[in-house]
Amino acid sequence: MRYVLMVFMVIFLSGCYMRPEVVKSDFEAPSEFSIATSNESNISSVWWENFNSPTLNLLIQKASSNNPDVLAAYENIEQARLSLGMSKSAYFPQASVSAGTSANRNDASGRDAADSKSTSATLRISYEIDLWGKIAANNEQAHARFNATIYDKDAVTLSLHALVAQSYFNLLGVNERLKTAHENLNISSQLMQIVEAKYKSGSVSLLDVSRQKTSLLSQRSNVDSLTLQAAQTKNALAVLTGSAPQSFDTALDSFWDLTLPKVEAGLPSELLLNRPDIARAKANIEASNAAAWAANADRFPSFSLSGSGGLSSDTLLSLKDPTSVLSLALNAAYTLFDAGRLKDASEAEISKARASVHSYNKAILTAMQESDDALLNVAYQTSQEGLQRQIAEESLRSLDIASLQYKHGSIDLTTLLDAQNKYFSARDSLAAQRLNHLNALVTLYKVLGGGWSENITEE
Repeated sequence: MRYVLMVFMVIFLSGCYMRPEVVKSDFEAPSEFSIATSNESNISSVWWENFNSPTLNLLIQKASSNNPDVLAAYENIEQARLSLGMSKSAYFPQASVSAGTSANRNDASGRDAADSKSTSATLRISYEIDLWGKIAANNEQAHARFNATIYDKDAVTLSLHALVAQSYFNLLGVNERLKTAHENLNISSQLMQIVEAKYKSGSVSLLDVSRQKTSLLSQRSNVDSLTLQAAQTKNALAVLTGSAPQSFDTALDSFWDLTLPKVEAGLPSELLLNRPDIARAKANIEASNAAAWAANADRFPSFSLSGSGGLSSDTLLSLKDPTSVLSLALNAAYTLFDAGRLKDASEAEISKARASVHSYNKAILTAMQESDDALLNVAYQTSQEGLQRQIAEESLRSLDIASLQYKHGSIDLTTLLDAQNKYFSARDSLAAQRLNHLNALVTLYKVLGGGWSENITEE
């Protein structure tokens, strides 16, 4: 017995060296972004509240509870949790019990009938000895997959929050542009009346009437287009919140009263900790390394212990005066020849681990690009909104002057229409620019991780 134990000890210690080399990423984050930022990020996990929009807060709350993609992600977590539980069960012995009773009658020709009865109950216990760490590897892989599903849910939720915010801002923006278009249409209608009156008095030609009518029809077409766009944007927002578009309705905040928060990006290296998609990619590396370990363990002998004990008697539905049976066994299995299948399977898993590292590095590079682009875009959109606001103010002054001059006959209709079109175009562009600014801020919050931090309950 002593020698048997020594043999098992040698096998067990040798198993410590059976795990393939762990594949890791050697990526180093740059020290700074292309644009100046603070050393610390100020992003809250409820970053959307910084826009001071009560309606947006309610919409995101509703989407978090009802969006089908988020609900499906939670189910994926539950499936991964159950898989983790199943992998942990391999650490424990497996026990089963069986029982049966039977009665037989053998009536052969020329012989007396022979009756036999029996009742038995058996308990069987088996346990796999994890010499090479296969069970540990499978458990490690299941744990990494479980973590990855949580990170995936967090990534889906972050994207959802950003998409709801941008959709809501798009709805506010198109409604603001629709409001401007209605004002332009009203002014065009009033101007049409003035032009027709002047034509009747002989002050303008039929060409001026035709030009103004063309402008009026163009404004009506623009109103119809924006009305359709507003309805479609509202329907898209309804789906994001898990609601049917036909029954969806929401209050609207004032487009110009929304706060434009200042977002501090922090250091580039913080992205490695603050983005769930990067954490998910890292968990995939861990899962791939564990899978390679398990595949390598398949190349070595497997050992298991089993035992059974039972009672049997020659009576029906009774264990009176039973006979007991007890057995113990040590089983070993080893594949002598498989034409290299197990070796190739192990190498394939190692290759998958290396591929997962490349995917992880790509996720980091993509995050760096997105963050740098988002920071530059916010700075650009801020500058452009300031310029567009000045353009709108100047075009309003030009329209006021042109309107006064046209009433006094100092300019022709073409000059007035040009001033009018430039003013409403400037207002429309200002609303579009404010929308671009808001969406750029949302994108920046998203690519910086939205205040995400790892929060996993160990199973």
